[in-house]
Amino acid sequence: MAHPTLEDVAARAGVSRALVSLVMRGSPKVAEQRRKAVLEAARELGYRPNMMARSLAAGRTGIIGVLLSDLGDPACAAVHDGLAEEAAHGDVRLLAATGRGRPARELAALNDLLDLRPDGVILVEPRIAAADIERAAAGCPVTVVGRSLRSTHVDCVTGDDAAAVEQAIAHLAELGHHHPACLDVGARPSPLRRACETAGLPVATTPDELPRTATAVLALGDTTGTTALTALLRAGRRVPEDVSLIVHGTPPGAEAARVTTIAPPPADLGRLAMTALLSRIKDGPSAKPQRLTVPPHLDPRATTAPA
Repeated sequence: MAHPTLEDVAARAGVSRALVSLVMRGSPKVAEQRRKAVLEAARELGYRPNMMARSLAAGRTGIIGVLLSDLGDPACAAVHDGLAEEAAHGDVRLLAATGRGRPARELAALNDLLDLRPDGVILVEPRIAAADIERAAAGCPVTVVGRSLRSTHVDCVTGDDAAAVEQAIAHLAELGHHHPACLDVGARPSPLRRACETAGLPVATTPDELPRTATAVLALGDTTGTTALTALLRAGRRVPEDVSLIVHGTPPGAEAARVTTIAPPPADLGRLAMTALLSRIKDGPSAKPQRLTVPPHLDPRATTAPA
């Protein structure tokens, strides 16, 4: 079945094709009565503007590609919410893809997005190689969320790791915990782990390595937080009576389970990333790369208590 055309809408509304075109472009030069007649005719016919044709005429697609590392991660979903909120102000549309946490699939998904000639691409916690991101940035503006790159072409938006660690330590100190430890079960050292080491926290990569003298634990990441809580309970150590626990991240159910968390609000990361990308699209490839950080937010809940 053929798609309805401008001519079909014009015939239904009893106006010229040129007038229908003006209405679809949002021109203020059309009388309100005629505008309503055209829009009603378009609705009845199921007409939708040809965005590809419009983009060819304008030299832009109006599409922003978004590559999410994991659709099942609530933090990624919250980042997408922030992106969508800010995109509405920039008159662009989002086209999302995912690599399902696998670098090879991420790279394939990124290439699929680039084939559609988007105005720009946002990568949320990408796991692909930095060289692949650089190659993408050579063809269109790119902003990365949750990972910092040494690049002269890519804007990066991350949380403030040092501030998060300092704020967590300060909160625990107020509760009388002066010897907290850090747990990070990640395979590779992260910037957040290095921030813990810089702050003088003993860092364990398995729950068994946690010092018995530690009365508080800062767990890095959603998975690590779940691992820490389970291991402490299995060891017979009560939370928070024996050990206070802060999770850096936004684990599913944290609010319902009353888990104390600290992390940059994911939606704020998304909003700032979209603002940075739209700015780069406007200013062109010669614009200086931006390194933007979002401050952490601490939610004290039931897993932290006085020592």
